[in-house]
Amino acid sequence: MSADPAVTVLMTVFNGGRFLAEAIRSILSQGCREYEFLIVDDASSDGSVSVIKDFAAKDARIRLILNEVNKGQTACLNQGLREAKGKWIARQDADDLSLPSRLELQWKAAQKTSDLMIVGVNGWVIDELGACTGMIHAPLIDQGIRWSLPFRNPFIHAGVMFRRQWPDGGPVLYDEGFQICQDWDLWARLLEKGEGMNLSQRLVAYRHQEGSLSHGNLQKTRRETEAITARVWSKSFPEHEPKQELLSSFREGLNSRHQGDFWCLYDALRKEWEGKQISQAVAVHHLQAAGALGVRNPGAMMFEVLKAVAADPGWTIKTLQEEIFRPKRITA
Repeated sequence: MSADPAVTVLMTVFNGGRFLAEAIRSILSQGCREYEFLIVDDASSDGSVSVIKDFAAKDARIRLILNEVNKGQTACLNQGLREAKGKWIARQDADDLSLPSRLELQWKAAQKTSDLMIVGVNGWVIDELGACTGMIHAPLIDQGIRWSLPFRNPFIHAGVMFRRQWPDGGPVLYDEGFQICQDWDLWARLLEKGEGMNLSQRLVAYRHQEGSLSHGNLQKTRRETEAITARVWSKSFPEHEPKQELLSSFREGLNSRHQGDFWCLYDALRKEWEGKQISQAVAVHHLQAAGALGVRNPGAMMFEVLKAVAADPGWTIKTLQEEIFRPKRITA
């Protein structure tokens, strides 16, 4: 490995538990080999440090930073960004998986344009046993990502690769005022300086756990998302006041009381973006709504699926086929 690798894979760990070794192994098994693997342990007390040290003893790409006191994830992410040597940062969470071609495909995409600031991927959802329970759909192209930004986070945090420096050479850092939605805030700021994209391939597996930080802090998550969406909204739709109750309802599953009002707002705003390439992103939003409705309202769920087909027939039909034939388990 060169002294200054092109990519730093950044992982923060706090009591990584039984998923940590599998997450680390998924990075060490990447087809792309030229990277450093920077792991910041935030004063774990469950044996995570021993697991990391065992891997580090066998692979020189791993660089471990140990915190004596717990600082929280956002502070640890910034700690890692300040220590990173790579020009690009690839995020990896301690309980998620990266599929073997992830880094290679993202790195190839990152070389195609000098204006690119962030490259994400699509993904799978797995449970605590590793069974595949669903799919994560992300908008693919820059205009679709910008359309999505005021409504939902358009990137998978554990699947992004982004530049370590701003165009002026300053360090890219997370805003430590955000403890849960620090990623969404950063993507919005990165997109102010350049372009973004998501690869169509599903290259990460996000492990859904009920005890995760965002699930356990719904009110704090809502406050942070409202702060971010208000800022982004003012730039995307400057003539309109953000209707936070409708936006929160959309992110959290669109209850029947808000469903009609939300889509009326959404369609009105969509007309203002006439001519922009957002059809796939619109289809993504309708499929996300369909998934949230699920079996509790099958009629409304099917209606959302049909609206996704109408927005982008090719992408939606391919995605539905992929859903039908999705693997039972995801292994890195």
